[in-house]
Amino acid sequence: MPRDDGSDTAGQDPAASPLVADRASRVLDAVQPLLASDGVDVTMDQLADAAGIGRRTLFRYFPSKEALVAAAVRRSYDELLAEVFAAPDPTLGPEDTVREVLARTHDVAERMGRAHWQVAADPESHGELGEAVRARQDARARYVVAFTEELWRRAGRQDAPPRWLVDAFGLVESLFAHQALRRDLGRSGQQIVETTTTVMVAALHEALRTP
Repeated sequence: MPRDDGSDTAGQDPAASPLVADRASRVLDAVQPLLASDGVDVTMDQLADAAGIGRRTLFRYFPSKEALVAAAVRRSYDELLAEVFAAPDPTLGPEDTVREVLARTHDVAERMGRAHWQVAADPESHGELGEAVRARQDARARYVVAFTEELWRRAGRQDAPPRWLVDAFGLVESLFAHQALRRDLGRSGQQIVETTTTVMVAALHEALRTP
């Protein structure tokens, strides 16, 4: 991204105008690889260098590193929702839908990288990340509920899915499960998808049998 000291953005909220919002989005595009590889302990100077702008300009888009990380987390989950639910063929049955969605979910989880894992697993060790933690929790809750409701509809049910099924998907589709299977047990991405798909399909069938 070319270095830009954009003084016309001074004091503006990133959402204040389409131009500023677009520039802030391009900053997030530029810094995402650094957050994924190095995590949230990077400095604003490093982030500004990655974005090709001055440190002062970066603060005009994002008033703190916490605000930038929170914006990156929110956007990743927005992209996850868009990718996951735009992808599966609407004619797929629930079992194939689970596999399609979980495959895409794990692809996105890999792209999220180290920063998202730190925000999820150990935010207290990385400074004031309360805004990013809240952004992740809110976005992930929306994603888990939306997926479970979509899966329930594809199974032919019009009522609300049981809460335990939502919770089961929340456990299966999580950075914690992904990291445990990959790091502790040495599973490949494809193996993680197959394992989580098997567990989720079994949970779905059990829920459908329950009156």
